[in-house]
Amino acid sequence: MKAEEYLKTLTDQIRCKMAREAVRDELLAHIEDQKTAYLSEGMEQEEAEEAAVREMGDPVETGNEMDRIHRPKMAWGMIALITALSIVGYVLQKLIEAKVVEAGGYGWLGSRTLLFLIVGLLLMVGVCFVDYTRIGMYAKEIMIAADVLLFGAVMFGASVINGAGNYIVLPVIGYVTIDYLALLTVPVYAAVLYAYRGQGYRAVGKAVLWMIPPVWLVMRIPRLTTAVTLALSCLIILAIAVWRKWFRISRKKTLAGILAVTVIAPVVVGAYYWFFGAAYQQERLRMILTRDPTESGAGYAVGIIRQLLGDSRIAGPGNISLEASQVPVFQEFVLSGVIAYYGILAAVIFVGVMLFLLMRFLKISLGQRNQLGMLMGAGCSVLFLVEAALYLLTNLGVIYIGIFCPFLSYGGTGTVVTYILLGLLLSIYRYQNTAPERKRAPRISRNPV
Repeated sequence: MKAEEYLKTLTDQIRCKMAREAVRDELLAHIEDQKTAYLSEGMEQEEAEEAAVREMGDPVETGNEMDRIHRPKMAWGMIALITALSIVGYVLQKLIEAKVVEAGGYGWLGSRTLLFLIVGLLLMVGVCFVDYTRIGMYAKEIMIAADVLLFGAVMFGASVINGAGNYIVLPVIGYVTIDYLALLTVPVYAAVLYAYRGQGYRAVGKAVLWMIPPVWLVMRIPRLTTAVTLALSCLIILAIAVWRKWFRISRKKTLAGILAVTVIAPVVVGAYYWFFGAAYQQERLRMILTRDPTESGAGYAVGIIRQLLGDSRIAGPGNISLEASQVPVFQEFVLSGVIAYYGILAAVIFVGVMLFLLMRFLKISLGQRNQLGMLMGAGCSVLFLVEAALYLLTNLGVIYIGIFCPFLSYGGTGTVVTYILLGLLLSIYRYQNTAPERKRAPRISRNPV
């Protein structure tokens, strides 16, 4: 039997069309290697090919075995955990909102919050079935389109509310938060890096340039916290690619440079806003950096949070004696409210389960054989972990910044974006044994650098 006929019969047994090409290429390489060995022993071309094919075994049996191995698999456990966290997170927000209203404050969860949560979960399942590798085929085009759309939204379509042009209004949908949409560029950025595998320092320079437009546009809104989250996530993705030897460069020097940029860039940006920014930008920066609980604004809110945390208990409500005028904006401090009203243990359990899920996704992503899936999954996981870290620091009274956190923050756009990214992570898990390397790159040097 000829190699082509054998491989056609074998791959016909594989039900997942996505996996057929990768299996065929892998088995053809084995046949060619064995054929070369037989040729070196003095066989003729045709005889060597037939002998190499016979070594592979019966095509139907081998194909059935490949079908068993290379098939999509659903992460039902992860989906159940995400659903449980979503429900519990929503219930916690409703409970804290009720406490705030009872104390004389105001509610923030609108009637559409639950609707967006349901829509988000449905979108997550839908995205799970999408072939994520196609993003790698058109990553640069998708990134350029995203930058153009963000530019148009920020510069021409934004509605200015409280000094920030962070919203566009769409028919039927209503308000859409621009900076949350920008977070969708994180996995696309990872796919762009995939196209530069095997290249040198010029590719790293291009990688830095690709991350600048979305970060700059978010800063133009201005949403400094989201810009920092976006930039930090992209830098970590680049560091992972460098660490995995995607580029023909010195790993140590490049990683040191990325670390230096990560530390220096926020200081430079902060100094610029401190000395040359508009009055409201300087005030916001001062609010972020303040640690004086007697200050108005953010400092006052941080002081109340620290008071609540200081009076909290391991389980059950702490010593809460706040007047209505002292109730902070709890939609940004849901976790603090959980600690104050239900105890430290309740907050630790919820955060522990959430971090377990995110770290699990990161571990699965880093273990992917498909390099595109590895970096895209790691990018989504890193983004969620950065958001969670900043949210925890805010809710522990260390800093004061408005940040979206999966499962603990309300809002339509943020919720939908979160579940789209979770769906992408589930897609990477689902196709981990079937996804082909859509774009071939030059072989990466294995010599240590």
